[in-house]
Amino acid sequence: MRETSIAAAHRETAELPEELQLRSLPWQLAHQALNSVFASLTVFGSIFLLFLRELGLPRAQIGMLLSLMPFCGVVSLGFAPVATRLGRRRVFLACWTARKLAVVGLLLLPWVMRRFGHAGGVVYLVAAVAAFAVLRALAETAWYPWQQETVPARVRGRYSANGTVLSTIATCLALAAAGQVVSRGTGSGRFLVVLAAGCVFGVLGVLAMVPVPGGRPRPERPPGAGHAANMHRALQDRNFVRYLAGLGCVTLGMLLYLTFLPLFLRERLGVAPGTVVTMEAAVMIGGALSALLWGRVADRVGSRPVLMSATALALAIPLGWLLLPRQVPHLLLCCAVLYFAHGVALNGNTIGALRLLLNDVIPPDENTAYTALYYAWLGLVGGAAPLLAGGLLQVCGHGERHLGPLAVDGHALLFALAAVLIGAGWICFGRVRPDGRYRTRDVIQRVSERLLLRLSG
Repeated sequence: MRETSIAAAHRETAELPEELQLRSLPWQLAHQALNSVFASLTVFGSIFLLFLRELGLPRAQIGMLLSLMPFCGVVSLGFAPVATRLGRRRVFLACWTARKLAVVGLLLLPWVMRRFGHAGGVVYLVAAVAAFAVLRALAETAWYPWQQETVPARVRGRYSANGTVLSTIATCLALAAAGQVVSRGTGSGRFLVVLAAGCVFGVLGVLAMVPVPGGRPRPERPPGAGHAANMHRALQDRNFVRYLAGLGCVTLGMLLYLTFLPLFLRERLGVAPGTVVTMEAAVMIGGALSALLWGRVADRVGSRPVLMSATALALAIPLGWLLLPRQVPHLLLCCAVLYFAHGVALNGNTIGALRLLLNDVIPPDENTAYTALYYAWLGLVGGAAPLLAGGLLQVCGHGERHLGPLAVDGHALLFALAAVLIGAGWICFGRVRPDGRYRTRDVIQRVSERLLLRLSG
């Protein structure tokens, strides 16, 4: 009787009427746009990285600090069933709100460093970032299965694309304003103004999620043997494991060079700090212009053709940075083109991977165990990337050698290693079961045939 009631409760809470799902999408899109502004102006954009360098933190410490946020994703392994019982919506809103307080605490960092010295400031910084990271991990552990419940599968690609476009517009405007503040100001105070503005957008983003339905408490068994058995069963799903392998390689590869890319532009290419900040707008523009196409294609032919194509493009980006001469005319234009291409590849990869995950890889009736493993794995890989990147740059030091026209230093090694990892991820993704009627080669063949017909006609 108890198992029957649990199954009935699951069906009642997991299967929202599509009309209710569709009505909630504008609120979710508003949340995406506002949260993207919060992220870019606080701990996930170049603003935060430049702020840490302004405070005098070495690269190794920055890498260790940035790794805290993804590493905390491992808490989802034990917290996922707790979030399910408490209610995913309730957990998300509470933790998503509380993490803003941790960012507000960063505004006191310059005062703490003046009062307690550099060592005391570092301890305070680590504590604030760790609190933010834990709260973020708890919230996102609840968010992934909640989103699977609230977004109709048939429009998931277009929903992601629309969210990307809105987020791009909002973030570009925010970065343009932030770039002006950073360019015209001096010292750490200019960064504090941007961080404070980001927190305001973050609070508004939380309020936008309040009307979204679903995520109700589910009377599942307490965490323990049952949850562990479900995770063990998920790890025996070869399709899921292949997906995680591809995701891990691509994520690690991208983050290896992206983590310190703003410092590469600032210190190796001599780009001004304000320009480094506004350069991120090229990523947003590339993502926005391609997102609608990626989303429509994903809903029409399936997720994997989009994922494979975007990952192949992502492979070319670190190679472009590796081969870019350090002294070249129109340097800013070359950097903007690479940032733009990264936006195209990143959004295609995100739309394809997330749609494939939620529509086919994760069974809806077992999403607690699957999403816990997915988020924990993403955290481990994401945490390893800045540690590895920071450590490699620290070991290589500031020296630079030349192999013909190619400059060889720590950044060059990161670009080369990133290309190898993204290539390995592309191979792993190619072994994941397609979720649509077409394989990638079928789509490429049909597109090629249409192009040939138009050219010959």
